[in-house]
Formats: sequence, structure tokens, C-alpha cells
Amino acid sequence: MSPSSLAWHKFTVVLLAFVTAGVLFPQTQTTGEQAPAAQPAPKPSFFAGTVTEIDQDHVTVSRSVVGRAPEHRSFLIKPDTKMNRSAVKVKSRVTVRYLHMPEGDVALEIQMRPPAHATKPS
Repeated sequence: MSPSSLAWHKFTVVLLAFVTAGVLFPQTQTTGEQAPAAQPAPKPSFFAGTVTEIDQDHVTVSRSVVGRAPEHRSFLIKPDTKMNRSAVKVKSRVTVRYLHMPEGDVALEIQMRPPAHATKPS
């Protein structure tokens, strides 16, 4: 290989490396600011306890765990919240599947649970 063809070969390899890396011809224009990363969809959380308050738009559930202070949480009830509206009452045991949203914790589903102490039939 002659010195001029060797130089041409090196130039071609370096040019190809720069083009591949996007140095010479970037695919997108950059403004110095990075685009915000896509936020993953929030995952639902669960909270189980006893209903202490309920109305058309909210339900408040409290739970007591041994060794911890009692915990009270309020959830927004939307029209698409899955629940048996006639069965959910104060003192009902429930599990709430919810999403933490900017407007508050939104209940996706409210499931009834059996009573804590089942009574024996007489």
C-alpha cells in the first residue's frame, strides 16, 4: 500500500467513526437542554383497614398495627372506582387499591373483606 492510499484509508476510517458517533451529522438538533425522560406509569398501591367515614366523593380507612400508631388514609372516589356501593359502610373491612395522584390518593377499587372475628352460628 502506498503512503497516499494508507492516508486515504485512515481518513475514511476516522470519518466513518465520526459519522457513526453522530459528531458530524447528528440526527437531532440539541438545544443544550435535555428532553425530560418519560415518566413510567404510576403503579397502584394497596391499603387495608376499617372504613371510618364514607360519602359520595371520599372514603377514609384506618388501620392499627401492633407496635405502631394508628394510621388513617382518605381516598377520592371517582365514578369509575370499582366498588359495591351498597355494601361499603362504616366499620366495614376493606382493601383499597389506589394511585397517588397530584389531586390526592384516588381509589381505583374498594374490595370488601370478611369480618375480623367471624361469629359462630347458634
